[in-house]
Amino acid sequence: MTSVFRRLVPLTKSTGFKKRDATKHLDLCKRMFHEYRKFRLSQPNRSLLSREENECVVQSGGILRYESNQLASNDPCEDRLSVSQVSETDMYIFSVIDGHGGWQCAHAIKHRLPYYLALYLLDERELATRNPVIRNDWVVPIAGDGYHSWLNQHVFDMRTAESFMNRYQMRLLHHQGLSGTIPEEQFKSCFEALDEDISTEAVPDGQRLNKESVNRLLAACSGACTATAVIHNEMLHVAGLGDCRAIVGCTDEAGKLYAKVLTEEHRTYNPIERARLIREHPCEDEDIMFFDERLCGILQPTRAFGDVVLKWSAREKVLLEYVFDEPTYVPNYLSPPYLSCTPDVRSVRLDGASHFLIIATDGLWDGLSDEESVRLIANKPDGVNSATWLIQNSLAQHNEQRLSRVLSIPPGPICRNVRDDISVIVIYFDM
Repeated sequence: MTSVFRRLVPLTKSTGFKKRDATKHLDLCKRMFHEYRKFRLSQPNRSLLSREENECVVQSGGILRYESNQLASNDPCEDRLSVSQVSETDMYIFSVIDGHGGWQCAHAIKHRLPYYLALYLLDERELATRNPVIRNDWVVPIAGDGYHSWLNQHVFDMRTAESFMNRYQMRLLHHQGLSGTIPEEQFKSCFEALDEDISTEAVPDGQRLNKESVNRLLAACSGACTATAVIHNEMLHVAGLGDCRAIVGCTDEAGKLYAKVLTEEHRTYNPIERARLIREHPCEDEDIMFFDERLCGILQPTRAFGDVVLKWSAREKVLLEYVFDEPTYVPNYLSPPYLSCTPDVRSVRLDGASHFLIIATDGLWDGLSDEESVRLIANKPDGVNSATWLIQNSLAQHNEQRLSRVLSIPPGPICRNVRDDISVIVIYFDM
């Protein structure tokens, strides 16, 4: 028994507790102790959890380092991670992307969102020297980043490149950037522009379908939620879309650690989201719109990229039935779009009271609360990847045998019924 545990358990004689009361108190103290106990992972579990680990020392732009990890339940994994820096600036972008209905939309967002963020957050002087026709090094990987292969294999095809070039020309005309306008408006414009381009590009140019056009359709039909953090000029901006979450570990004036949540859960059970949808669709039957606690009986998130089945008109969705030979009928589909792509944006100034940021897909939060995650990082053993430590505790619930059982199920349909894909990035600040 550790000294911490001994301090938690009072002696029965000295306190005057009855034996039954002392037993209850002992059980309570055991639960408190197990919340912080650091069990040692067996080698098989360690190997399974550490496959996608990544750690990188940054020491720039107010960032000391970051640590990340990903654990798949789907085959292939539908989550994506994106870590990058806008070239020639101290602007850093960290994203966790939670795909659903397939991996294609999340993959497209991983490739394109950093470029669109740079496009909408840089001012006109910085944009003037970044003509996409001449330069494609807008975004560069952070040194040591293990997720940078997508930057070396630039996958913008002709049509997506054309969309980006059109956006670039429009931005130069409006002369707006992060330094001169409200960040919320810039993030909103960025997300909505990217979602609109993904949707528009999904419609084939001509009568013939080729591999590229089908891939664009798959990206538009699947969906993705994200929590994206942009760190620039000692400011942290977090854009939340869907049910991913971002939490800052802070200390108050008394030195007590607490969790500051920077995202809102955009799900059908959120009363704020339900009220917004009812207000936007006044003629809709509420019971049908939220059938089975899902938007139109299909989707739990109320905001996401892609998912054109809940955005396109009934006439536009005929294309999906033609290509995929599957019905796209949604009951009482009267006033689309039902699904929004407008993020919630929160901005905080980084100071000595802000220590680290956790951004993760909803699979992590199924087993951890906000406060638990912050305490776990504060009490993390030395030499353990922070993201792995959070995933381990979320799955294990302080039980090594349970963790072994969960990890023994290979990614696929059975595993998907046990747990979700989990993607985590922990960023430590240098303030």
